[in-house]
This record gives sequence, structure tokens and C-alpha cells, in this order.
Amino acid sequence: ATVVTGILGLALISMLRGDSRFAAQQNAMVSARRTARGALNVMTPELRLVSGGGLVAVSRDSVRVRVPYGFGMVCATSTSGRTHISLLPADSVAYASALADGVAWRSTTGNYTFVGGISVGNPGQALCVKDSIRIVPGGSEIYVTPQLAAPIGSVAYLYQTVTYRFAASTTLPGRRALWRQAGTAAAQEMVSPFDSSAKFLCLTGARLVPVSCPPSGGLSAVRGIEARLVGASEYAPEGRSAPETYDLTTDIPFVNALQ
Repeated sequence: ATVVTGILGLALISMLRGDSRFAAQQNAMVSARRTARGALNVMTPELRLVSGGGLVAVSRDSVRVRVPYGFGMVCATSTSGRTHISLLPADSVAYASALADGVAWRSTTGNYTFVGGISVGNPGQALCVKDSIRIVPGGSEIYVTPQLAAPIGSVAYLYQTVTYRFAASTTLPGRRALWRQAGTAAAQEMVSPFDSSAKFLCLTGARLVPVSCPPSGGLSAVRGIEARLVGASEYAPEGRSAPETYDLTTDIPFVNALQ
């Protein structure tokens, strides 16, 4: 009876230990999946807004883009050297939190001209009063300096320069994190941790073939980013020597052609 009881006890302990390890591994997998999905939710909305010539720099571990946050039309030029723009209604939170790095205006040939180092203000007197270009309900009028070479009626948008990069985490020392930096503001750690295999690939050609960044054809050949978001658990689960990982690979195409 003692021997049988011992055998049953060992079997029960082994079963409980197996269940404990399984639960720990599942929790670690959920943590790694949460990290990967969190990064996807952070990056996708901004990267999909990239328009012609909006890709500034890209590498295996970072991507820098011009993200539009206010769209409108050039409506007037004041005698004080200001270009007035009638803006369409914009998300108030996104507009208020954006850091204006420049303005882009579209020529009649479809090319965008980017002008950095601008100042944005609200005019005391509205100049967007022509029949063809007025302030639409919910919209606003702004001015930018220095004066743009854009003709009246040109489509324009305000943009901020945003950089996403994989770098060392400060929240979890010794691990990697996804950082976001808007303009020259301090970078913010958005999501962590990530496996060392997390990286960016460049989508090129009509079929969006992923290649190493930057591609041999230069930035103009990039039609999107393939983000390999390999999330990792914070700790190695019981019975494992390394953290659990979850590979979430997704394509984020955008319009980067100059026309």
C-alpha cells in the first residue's frame, strides 16, 4: 500500500508540474503576442498615411517617415510673406499633439514639394474667402511661414517626422523595445520586449517583394514596410531557458512614389 501510494503521489506531482509548466508557457505566449499586437496597433495608422516622397530613411531597425496630420488647400498669400491654407476638419487630438516639421504641397504634375522648418499660426483676419476656396464647416484657416512657392489652389498638408526604431529598452534592461520619436522631441518607449530577430523589411516592386532595407534601388523604390514584430515574454516560462516568442509579420503598403 505504501509503495502504491508513493507511485500515485509521484504521478500526481508529475501531472501538476506538467500543468504548471503548460500554464506558464501559455501565459508567456499571451505576453509575447500582446507585445507584437501592441506594436502593430501603434505603427500601422501612421505608416499607412505616408504619401509621395514621405519616406525619409529606413534600415533594418528603424523607419523614418513624414506623417500628414492636417490636409487643406492653399488659398491666399498675405503681404507679410505668409501662405494661408484652408484646412479640412481634422482629428482634434491628433492635430493638437502633432509637432509641425513642415508642409508639403502638390504641383499640377502630381509631385510633392516638401518645405521644412516652418512656423504655423492662426491669422487674425481670414483670407480664404474666395468662392472656390473657403473654410468648410468644421475646418479652419492657418498660415505658414516662410512663404511657399505653391500657387493658389494647390493641395497641401502639414506633416510631422516620425521615427520608429528597435533599440535597447529602459523599462526592461537588457531587452529590446520599439521606440517612437516625433521630430526632435524625446523618444518614447512604446512596447517591449522584442526578440533580436524583430526587424523591418522593404516592400519593392508591383508585387511588394520584401527585401533588406535599404534596397539597392534607393528610397524611391520602397512601396511599403514589412514589419516582423517578434514579440517576447518578459521572462522565460518554467521549463524553458529562453523567453517565449510570437512572430507577427505584416505588410504595411503606402504611397511613396514621387508622383
